[in-house]
Amino acid sequence: MQIDHTDISGMGKRVGKDSLSLRYKSHNLLNINELCDFIIKAGTKTEHVQQLLDGDDLDLSGRKKMVFVKTTPHLDYIPPRLTEGKDWYISYSVMDFATGKMRRFRIKINRIKSIKERRTTAKIIMARLSAQLSLGWSPLIQKDAPRAETPLCDALDSFLKVKTKEAEENSIRSYRSYVKRLRSWMKEYGMPENLSCAAFNRGHALDLMDDIDDDENLCPRTYNNYRAFFVILWNWMKERGYVSANPFTEVKKKPKKLTAKTRRILTEAELARTFAWLEENNPNYLAACLLCFCCFIRPKELASLKVGDFMLKKQLVAIHGEIAKNDKTSYRTMPDSMMKHIVTLDFSDPAAYLFGDGKGYEFKPSRKKICSRKLAKYWDDHVREACGLPMEVQFYSLKDTGMTLMSESGVPIGMVQKQADHSSLAVTSIYVGTSGLKAEEALKAADIIPL
Repeated sequence: MQIDHTDISGMGKRVGKDSLSLRYKSHNLLNINELCDFIIKAGTKTEHVQQLLDGDDLDLSGRKKMVFVKTTPHLDYIPPRLTEGKDWYISYSVMDFATGKMRRFRIKINRIKSIKERRTTAKIIMARLSAQLSLGWSPLIQKDAPRAETPLCDALDSFLKVKTKEAEENSIRSYRSYVKRLRSWMKEYGMPENLSCAAFNRGHALDLMDDIDDDENLCPRTYNNYRAFFVILWNWMKERGYVSANPFTEVKKKPKKLTAKTRRILTEAELARTFAWLEENNPNYLAACLLCFCCFIRPKELASLKVGDFMLKKQLVAIHGEIAKNDKTSYRTMPDSMMKHIVTLDFSDPAAYLFGDGKGYEFKPSRKKICSRKLAKYWDDHVREACGLPMEVQFYSLKDTGMTLMSESGVPIGMVQKQADHSSLAVTSIYVGTSGLKAEEALKAADIIPL
């Protein structure tokens, strides 16, 4: 186990001079080897005792040196105390999260013959032990979490580095955002930069989520997204030995009634007004909207579409497995009515992204991939105001609207399912809306009430 000796002065309350400012003579060093032979009970290791005596905040020259320790807001330990008598020992307790109870530890110091030296050595051990306990160290975490003393910030960096190679671009962007929020919260909370992974406990997790819940700019769905990320993050740290338990698993999610989607489909008037404005002001973006509206292509898939994915003569567009939500390749049919808006695009470079990244919101072909969020941002920043659309009408509402209108127009629901690349009709029925629902005439005529 490694003990962090980094100076944490100025990070919290100043602990009493008598307990932490210790003067001792150089001959006391002769007792260190003897101390390491002490009987250590309940799992406290001799190397830990050695490290407690080797701390760089105890000046061997005899000069007094103050130590500053930040008290944790949720105490998961009982500070060490010296018991004198037949047996001289230092005792302290830490929380055993597996049982939810405190577990006591003892360090015997009988073997130092001089009473004066025994007391002095005990104060040194207790001072250093108190500092380590306040930063989250526990003798219980060594077996299940050998990396528990790693600074949490370093573990966060490792997580992002690993996930950058594994996860998709949108996921990585979200991960970075969540981690940034966590770092800012830790700084605001007054936590030291070298806070160990073990020091972040259930109390901190509850405080963090309470602060997120108090943010008026975040909705319940976003709250659940933060919770889900932190569960993933701490599970990852648990698998790799940074922590022995996940403090976020006991944080409850917001109920479904609070996280229901507020997105709605466009009315016929809103749809006509929007398409007319885009045809005049941004034809390329109109084409992207039509691919979402008629072909049910998701924003992330739109951003990844290349010119070579289009088969104009067959009126098909390929959604390859590497960009598809379900990781399966599918082909979407482009209706006759939208082709006049598609053929005007530049299809000269098969390797270019059809809606590439460039200056402003031109959405022209480019070898540089656009961020899918830019598609929604243009809708939010320009289309909504220009076309008088309410907040619940979003870019992705185009897909819901298209599926609903296509179903109402007489297209078999099975074909709508295939075009949307849904796994079942049950999934498709969620999106097609309720405006086309009609009561069964036979059921309406049923007379079964005996009155």
